[in-house]
Amino acid sequence: MACHKPFGKEAAIQCVICGLWVHHKPCSAVSEEGFKYLEDMMKATGAAYWACRSCVAYSQGITQKVKAVEKELEVIKTDVKANKEGVKNVENTVEELKKLVEKNRLDIEESVKAVERRMGSEWREREIRRKNIVIHRLPEPGPELRTAEERRNHDLSTCGRIFQKMGLNYMADETKACRRLGERGNEDRPLIVVLRSEESKRKILEKAWKLAETEFGEISLVPDMTPMQRKEEEELRIEADRKNAEELNENDRAKNLKWAVVGPKGEKRLIKTVDRGGYRGRGRAPMGGFNRMEEQRLLDRRSLNQEQWRPESASGRRTPPGRGQRRGRDSSEEEMNPAKR
Repeated sequence: MACHKPFGKEAAIQCVICGLWVHHKPCSAVSEEGFKYLEDMMKATGAAYWACRSCVAYSQGITQKVKAVEKELEVIKTDVKANKEGVKNVENTVEELKKLVEKNRLDIEESVKAVERRMGSEWREREIRRKNIVIHRLPEPGPELRTAEERRNHDLSTCGRIFQKMGLNYMADETKACRRLGERGNEDRPLIVVLRSEESKRKILEKAWKLAETEFGEISLVPDMTPMQRKEEEELRIEADRKNAEELNENDRAKNLKWAVVGPKGEKRLIKTVDRGGYRGRGRAPMGGFNRMEEQRLLDRRSLNQEQWRPESASGRRTPPGRGQRRGRDSSEEEMNPAKR
C-alpha cells in the first residue's frame, strides 16, 4: 500500500497491476535479494513484474472467480454439445416424419382413388342390375334339352307361366333375357331375369305373393342386388339388433318402440317404429323371397273376411264385417238410428 511519503533518491518499485510506486523500504516488503533480482531482470529484459499486496489479494479472488467461470463454461459446453445432439436427433425425427407424412398422403390419395373406382364400379353394377329380378329354387330344364338355347327358351317359357299365375300375362313381352348363375351342379341355380323397365320389376315383386298356392309356391323372387347391397342390408339388421339391445330406454319400452329394418330389398332403411307383433306386411322369406307362411296367413285372413260378410242388414244388402262394429254397435242399430251415423 502507498505510504504517501515523497519519493527522493531512495529505491522504489512500481506495481505492474495498479501502477502504483512503492518505496523499497519499508513499504514494498521486498528483500534485498528480491529487489536485486527485479533490477537484474529489468536490465536484462527491459521489464520486471511485481505486484503490491492489495493487487495480489485482489488477483487471488479474481483467479478463484475465473476458475469458477471456467467450470461453468465447461458445463455450458457439455450442455451445448448435448443440445446439438438433441437438435440433430430432432432434425432426423422431423425428416422421418416428413417422409411418413408424404407416404401417408400418397397412401390416402391411392385409397381415395381406389374407393372412387370401387364406387364407380358399384354404381355401374347397380345400374346394370336395376331392372333384374332373381328367381331362386326354380327347377332347371332336364337333360333332354341339350343346347344352351333350348334351356334358355325353356326358362323363358317358365317365366311366362309364372307371370300368368300372378295375373301378369303381358309380362312375358317385358322380358328381355334370362340366364342361370354359376356352373351347373346338383342344386338348381338361381335364374336372373332381365326386364325392360323398373316398373315391370316392381309389379312382379308386388304380385309374388300370388304364387303361394300354385305349382311355383316353393320359388322366391327378389331384386338382383350387388354383394355390397346385400352386405349393407345385413349390417342394417345387425345394427337394429344392437340398438334394440343397447339404446332403447324405459320410455321407448313403455311405448312399445323398437328399431326395425323396413322397405323393399335394395332400399332398406333403419327406423324406430312401434313393435306391433304378429303379421305385418309380406315379411322376409329365406333367401330374401316372399314368406310363404306369412302369405298363407294373408290368404287365410282374406278368406275369413269373405266368410264374414253379413247378408242380414235391414236393407237386405251384404254388409262388410266391422261396419258399425267399430264403435260398439251393429249395422241394424245404424239402420234404426241414421242420425248416429
